[in-house]
Amino acid sequence: MSSPARLPCALALALAAACASLGEKKPAWQELEHGLRARDVLVSEDGAPAAPGAFATVHYELRLLDGTLLDSSYDRGLPIRFEIGAHQVPAGLERGVIGMRRGGRRALIVPPELGYGAQGQPPLVPPDATLRFDVELVDLAGPEPAPRASSR
Repeated sequence: MSSPARLPCALALALAAACASLGEKKPAWQELEHGLRARDVLVSEDGAPAAPGAFATVHYELRLLDGTLLDSSYDRGLPIRFEIGAHQVPAGLERGVIGMRRGGRRALIVPPELGYGAQGQPPLVPPDATLRFDVELVDLAGPEPAPRASSR
């Protein structure tokens, strides 16, 4: 039985399967850049689109292309937060969320050059691995203001 944290992702997958069974096509994979591919699973119109400098909070599942689950923020019950453009996460994930809006879901195919490269991330990610990220943009915040200098 699915845990409550997985229900939204499972529900989206079930909806996609139901649409497919009704003869509706899944959105096509789009080539973004440098071998990065994306497919929107759920398009949201909530808020501004993600852009460099914004702080993205995402839930994700990370898999090998054969479906092997490597990591999941859903399993931890804790999404990750990163600044888009600050190189805090693999480049493919960072670039792949650009344009998403709060509540959106996207699947990403990330080539090694935009993932963990030739070295991988032992023991989790093997060397030269092409990865699949399934991401949900939970929240998006604009750039945070710089700290004020104290006036003494």
